[in-house]
Formats: sequence, structure tokens, C-alpha cells
Amino acid sequence: MPVAKRIKTLRESRGLSLRGLAEACNVSPATLSQIEQGQTSPSVATLEKLAHGLRIPMAALFTDMEEERAVEVLNLADCPVFTLRGNAELIPLAAQRHRSSFEPVIVRLEAGGTLAEHPFLVGMESEFVWVRSGQAVLYYDGENIEVKETQAVYYDPRHNHNWHNPFEEPCELLLIRQR
Repeated sequence: MPVAKRIKTLRESRGLSLRGLAEACNVSPATLSQIEQGQTSPSVATLEKLAHGLRIPMAALFTDMEEERAVEVLNLADCPVFTLRGNAELIPLAAQRHRSSFEPVIVRLEAGGTLAEHPFLVGMESEFVWVRSGQAVLYYDGENIEVKETQAVYYDPRHNHNWHNPFEEPCELLLIRQR
């Protein structure tokens, strides 16, 4: 199912009006309407806001949720890969059959890649990012913080932030956020 249709289906299944979800996600009703009609593609920041407003992992915007299980083993090779504008990929590692209070995502940034087109903020209180390989720069409230392989950073994503790879080698980040 396309993301646009899935968002509308999830919104309606929760009994939310378009305006109600837009307010819960801090996006304009016009923007949400355009997304649901497939007239525009949502940015990473908007996807995060929609997932947060719907109280679902971001992966649920792309895949069908399945019956809950007490233990779930994920195989990275079987996880969906979503290509974003800005030479970036997201690989949601969110459990599909297990309720959790956090959501892990692998972010791959090619040389020159950026997670989102513009710095953004989300409504969750903390994020954790570990640089699995390469190095990246966290733009955080006007400051650029270089984070190298095997280093990790915690930050408050309610402030303007973004990830960028200005280096020649690709990098891979493990991002863990609250749901």
C-alpha cells in the first residue's frame, strides 16, 4: 500500500479527522491533505511527526503491522530500505510484532548526503545515535558536532537538528528514538 493511502487509512482507523491529525502532528491540514492524496511526498521530518501523532513506529507508515509476539528476531537483510532525497537511506528496525517504547533505525548517508532537506524537530524527548561506520556531522541548534565511527551522541530532538555527511566516505548511523 502506498504511504499516502496508509497514512489516510491509519488516520481513519483511529477516528481522527484530517484537521485533528494535522494538529496532533503540528503540520498544516493542507499539507496533510496533499500527502494523503499523493500530491506531495512527505519529508523525513513530516514522516516522524505523522508517526508520532499516530503513536506508531515510522516503519508502520511503510509496512503492514502484524500480530504481536513476545519475542521477535529481525534480519537486517529482510528489512525494507527507503531511499530519501539527499543521498540518504532509512532502514527501520522497528518490531512489527512486538510493542516497544523505542524505535531503532539505520540511517545510511552517502558522501555529501543529508538526512533531511532542512533542520527539523520532533516531539520526542531524546534520541540516541551511534555511528556504526564512517563519520557524520550533527547540526544541532546552529552548532555542527562531528561524530566519528564508534562514537555516540544523545540529544533532545525537540530542537532543530539534522545529520549530514560532508566526508568522502559513506557513513551508517544507528538512530534510536522514543515512540
